[in-house]
Amino acid sequence: MGGGSAQFGVNPEVLTELAGKFGGESRGLAKEVGTFSAGASGVGQAFGLLGACDGATAKYQQLLDSTVKALGQLSKALAGDERGLRINATNYSASDQAAVEYLRSVTR
Repeated sequence: MGGGSAQFGVNPEVLTELAGKFGGESRGLAKEVGTFSAGASGVGQAFGLLGACDGATAKYQQLLDSTVKALGQLSKALAGDERGLRINATNYSASDQAAVEYLRSVTR
């Protein structure tokens, strides 16, 4: 280990700001997935006879469903990260406040 004495610090406001970005991306992705899914599912007769012969339409639908599901899971993961960052920010703020109160009580 190095000989320096580095302090670890966390800025709760920065965590809260980052949480907001994660939340915004989560909500934006969820909205875009809905739009994408609605537009991409209307293939109609795009595959023509090929779709009927080799199941291209069914394969396309399966791929679309898998993609939409994966993107939905990504949106949920981002929302979970947002919640975690907000909890961490709250906990760091509470820890900082407890330390300040302790120091005040010791110096009285």
